[in-house]
Amino acid sequence: MKIDRDQIINKINDELKDNPYVFAFWLEGADAHNTVDKFSDIDIWIDVKDGHEKKIIGQVRSILSKITQLDFDHEIEHPHPKIRQTFFHLKDTSEFLIIDTCIQSHSREFWYTKEHADEKVKILFDKSNVISFRDLDKIEFQNSQKTSIAELKKTFLFFQAWVMKGVNRDNFLEALSYYHSFILEPLVELLRIRYQPTKQKFGLKHIERDIPNDVLKILENLYKVNSTEEINTMAQKANKLFFEVLDEV
Repeated sequence: MKIDRDQIINKINDELKDNPYVFAFWLEGADAHNTVDKFSDIDIWIDVKDGHEKKIIGQVRSILSKITQLDFDHEIEHPHPKIRQTFFHLKDTSEFLIIDTCIQSHSREFWYTKEHADEKVKILFDKSNVISFRDLDKIEFQNSQKTSIAELKKTFLFFQAWVMKGVNRDNFLEALSYYHSFILEPLVELLRIRYQPTKQKFGLKHIERDIPNDVLKILENLYKVNSTEEINTMAQKANKLFFEVLDEV
């Protein structure tokens, strides 16, 4: 029997919607953005009454086990104290069909921001108006961007001393590490500020959809280094791009 994402989502929805301790069930990621393909995982979010988080994780586990056998079940520590995150995978399904499940305590105060490019949801049910959207605080956002740009401008060339140290010593791995940390990462952040500012800290996630294709090709080339000599050459090209973009923000 072929198992697909809709079957999994519908089964969880059907069995949770009447649970008095579950207030909302929604999807983020590909389902929310209508970008589902054969490589997409399932980003599940469930809002539950405080004190019932463990029980609902167990119920989700039981629901999935009714579909077919679980061959992976692992909880990680989420950065937020009121979110519990568990990864599940069902036997004989695509290796990419990972069920990323976040259980949120109902007392967590949160909202989505309308203007944020990545903050989209697909609501399966919401009994208590858990999910809300607020307008972006444009003044606060602009001030934050100005602070970030000033920091990048101040530090970008300074910290490249560590890159050049590795280059001059011909220590490829060390130079490569610093090249990524002190040149490519701040460059990517600046590119995001220029082209997709609400996703400033996303790093390379979604980068193919977030910056223009001609800039993307330049960036891809900057990552293709195989020696300290190439790092030295690409660092100069990265610097040129950085300051060109800096003049545009």
